[in-house]
Amino acid sequence: MGSQSAAEYKVAKEAWVTGHSGGSMSEATLVTASALTTFILWAAIQKYHPQSPAHRALAVTSKHSKRRIRNGLASYAVDFATLVVPLILSCTLFADYAYLWSFATLALAAAVKSICGPAENEVLKKEKRKFKWKDSDDEYSAPEEEEGDEEDEARAKSTSAAAGSADQEGFRQRKGEHVGGSEEKDNHHSLQLDEGSVDNAKATTKATTGKNPHKIFLSVYRAGMMILTCIAILAVDFPVFPRRFGKVEVYGTSLMDLGVGSFVFSSGVVSARGYLKKETLPFMKQMAIALRTSIPLLVLGLGRYISTKGVDYQEHVTEYGMHWNFFFTLGFLPIFVTFFRSLAGQIRFSIVGSLVAVVYQCFLTYGGLEEYIQNAPRVDIISMNKEGIFSFAGYLAIFLVGVDVGLYVLPNDPYFFMRRKSNKKKAKKGKLAMILISLCFLLCLGFMTSYGIFQIPVSRQMANLSYFFWVITFNTGYILCFLLAEITLTKNEPSALAIARAQAKANLSTSGSKTQRPAATVLLPPLTCPPLLEAVNRNGLAVFLVANVLTGLVNLTVQTLYTSDMKAVGILVAYMVVVTGIAWIWQVRGWKLKL
Repeated sequence: MGSQSAAEYKVAKEAWVTGHSGGSMSEATLVTASALTTFILWAAIQKYHPQSPAHRALAVTSKHSKRRIRNGLASYAVDFATLVVPLILSCTLFADYAYLWSFATLALAAAVKSICGPAENEVLKKEKRKFKWKDSDDEYSAPEEEEGDEEDEARAKSTSAAAGSADQEGFRQRKGEHVGGSEEKDNHHSLQLDEGSVDNAKATTKATTGKNPHKIFLSVYRAGMMILTCIAILAVDFPVFPRRFGKVEVYGTSLMDLGVGSFVFSSGVVSARGYLKKETLPFMKQMAIALRTSIPLLVLGLGRYISTKGVDYQEHVTEYGMHWNFFFTLGFLPIFVTFFRSLAGQIRFSIVGSLVAVVYQCFLTYGGLEEYIQNAPRVDIISMNKEGIFSFAGYLAIFLVGVDVGLYVLPNDPYFFMRRKSNKKKAKKGKLAMILISLCFLLCLGFMTSYGIFQIPVSRQMANLSYFFWVITFNTGYILCFLLAEITLTKNEPSALAIARAQAKANLSTSGSKTQRPAATVLLPPLTCPPLLEAVNRNGLAVFLVANVLTGLVNLTVQTLYTSDMKAVGILVAYMVVVTGIAWIWQVRGWKLKL
């Protein structure tokens, strides 16, 4: 090992990353599920542990103090320990026990809630009941449910409207219980807010809505996918990373194959923002914007090619070709998608993407393209890069479907793009969940038809029809799981109005009879996007670039093939500390690298 020359080591590295047949789809899904279970663990710690950064931020009122806690080293350490380290372990030491690792993470989250959390009857929850008059007597009535008053229900759910309503109109006057058993029937308590409660309601509103991302589930999905990608591109060079997780040579499925397609899909989802704008730009203006996005990526692709040739870095020629790399694929996507933008008002992007995938598969199967990609000699620029050039059609189809999914999940109203109405409605998470469930069902049918009936094996190398359906089915279902997790974690979060009413009710409870049950007053921190994931999202492509550069540096300085498992995990942890630490510093400083 010590006397091995650089040339021999390069050959060994190229052999290490080639010839893989992959593993099962279910295993790849279970490994990526760690991103979901770690988010649930993080949410449990932030919500229920009294020393968590979220609890400490809730205890202060100054914006500066809240920001300092959120951006502090302790917050970064909690985020890294709960969101990144478990993902590293799920890809390496615990790869053979992926399902047990996910269950263990969920069990730990449940334990945190059980041990650190307050009792259920102490927690202030979303207001579902209101106080009413009783016509029969002068006593304060017990809470009763009302279903017809939609205006009050909307006010109870809207945190921003709550404080304004409390400040301008005040609370309705309601009759209270007699104080201390007084004999005077006219001595009632009105359930209304004092000035302090109004201020508290406003403070809670700001704390809840101030820095929250508009779509927590989408931010966590994208950042989790990015972190997994960054881990995998270095971990694949170590023996601790199972060979079945590496990119498959021709046919098969693996974790990294899924990651490549998922990266393209998530890029399509976020690019849908441009299509939600009401103004329609001229084609040349759209193309200019696309070129502004594409040119930096193409320059990065060229830089990567030159650097790998310059340092004699190991190459996997059958992955994309002799000159092509993933940055070129990403760089050409905005340009080609612009040609389809004129169809946005007439046909869904998912239909266009599906048509592109089907036509491309017809060329593969019946036009001899598959035979050409697999066996044609590399004699010119096209044949030298045949894998990257022709697989671009499959990635373009995935990107287009990602744009369509983004048109559903980005706006508050899932049908906003089709209706083209003013987007002022509250997010309909339940309706969005049903849409995603329907899409998952249709995509599963498509995958079963392609893979089961037509027996088209999955190929990431060619990005064929089965790969197309596999990637978009997984990612749509993955987004759905994060959405359902957010709905579950936020279903009982109180509004500012509910907090203010609970405070007023607590005042009545303390001054009322001894038999009256105390009101629930424990306020748990609202769910937010983890600051670390928010930082990764803010500079996603820059983080990916930094990860690629660091991967090259590690491979040039460490003989990864002969590194022990524990040392490899230590290197991966240090590498991810640098990658996420840079993203964190940029977030704290307010920097953003625009590519």
